[in-house]
Amino acid sequence: MRRFNMNNSANVGIAATVVMVAIVGIILLAPSSSRSAMTQPRCSPPATGVDVASVPTRLRITERGVRFSLTVSSRNWGRFCSLNADKSPRGPISLNKSIMGSQGAEAIIYWTSFPNGDYADPCTRLLGRSVGSSAADLAAAVSTAPGTEIVEKPSGVTLGGLPATHLVLKVRKSTGCDPGFFYGWKDVYGGALWTTTAPGNTIRVWIVSVDTTRLFIAAATTVEADARLKREVKQIVESIRFA
Repeated sequence: MRRFNMNNSANVGIAATVVMVAIVGIILLAPSSSRSAMTQPRCSPPATGVDVASVPTRLRITERGVRFSLTVSSRNWGRFCSLNADKSPRGPISLNKSIMGSQGAEAIIYWTSFPNGDYADPCTRLLGRSVGSSAADLAAAVSTAPGTEIVEKPSGVTLGGLPATHLVLKVRKSTGCDPGFFYGWKDVYGGALWTTTAPGNTIRVWIVSVDTTRLFIAAATTVEADARLKREVKQIVESIRFA
């Protein structure tokens, strides 16, 4: 009778597992054969951060019916989806990047709208619901948010060919909502996590009025973010184009 060798069986199982992991890794990380614009990332389970492996990559985003796109030209930015929140459903919400390790992002770029975002809920204790109807009104509310210090006052800029209001703040106290301070959503655990906006972090905000929608685009960086990471954030935001 032929004896069953447990060691050989274990070795075969381990080898098969290694091959499977390698194949999955190749599928996830292999550069795309096309550099054309990608569709808005799906948020079917598992909703984890996904490295944008092929660069440059053009991502298409829709928020409250407004379509825009942006280009990611640097590696290791992860696309993230929110989980179902009390008011908002699951959906694409941010780009995160870690430069200090596998987790704990040093930069985040997120997009939503006011007063009701598709996938994020405004932090009412900071913004309230009685903000005026213009981008300037919303910028004024952001600039006086508790727990923040204004670095650059609201000013008129152009974003993606449209008029926008821009301002920069520094967080002094953790009085906002997690994970985006001015907006809250249920975060996904995996990849470059941005779980909270801590004291010392810098938040850059762009508010763009498109028809009746006020888009809220924010980029936050930690004190560990270096000059290169800040340039990447700037390049991504400046690459925004509206459909």
